[in-house]
Amino acid sequence: MKIIRARSVVVLSHSKELDQMEEEILDIVNDQDEVVGVMTRSQAYAEHRLSSTRAVWLMIKNQQGAFWIPQRSASKVSCPSALDGSAVGHVSSGETYEQAMVREAQEELNLNLMNLSYRCLGKLTPTTGSVAFIAVFELQVSDDFVIDYNAEDFSGFFWLTPQEIIKKYEEGCSIRKTLVAIMKTFY
Repeated sequence: MKIIRARSVVVLSHSKELDQMEEEILDIVNDQDEVVGVMTRSQAYAEHRLSSTRAVWLMIKNQQGAFWIPQRSASKVSCPSALDGSAVGHVSSGETYEQAMVREAQEELNLNLMNLSYRCLGKLTPTTGSVAFIAVFELQVSDDFVIDYNAEDFSGFFWLTPQEIIKKYEEGCSIRKTLVAIMKTFY
């Protein structure tokens, strides 16, 4: 597996006012993950076209092999209160998977990846267990690593092993299905 050092990526700060004025534009892709058009995020959701969009999942793993798994805020429209990947989000139009992952880590976790090493584990597609075309990244951290997460996005967190995540899912805990697919595919 290839270790990647973050490149110079411009991370834009999003304000609630800006989010209300401008809606995120997503690339629409074909079955080979090639861009064939664009669509607003709300339109992709309304037309059930998420399987034609791109997303990123960052998984933060400690030295004990446990993952930092946040619980989504109850106010989230999609999957409220569900366990989630460490940082997850759509790839905006014109953005690379890596640029989106760096941006999402900054927005959701106040985490600047510029001086940290991470690796791309691979991709999942709608035919292999994810809602969209996703690139999965992993950041290995020390056991005492502190994550300053955005309290608007998450209500809390757990450090869980892949086996614990899968067991919680099997027991009926609210967990995003793509998280389970990632655990089964890469761990």
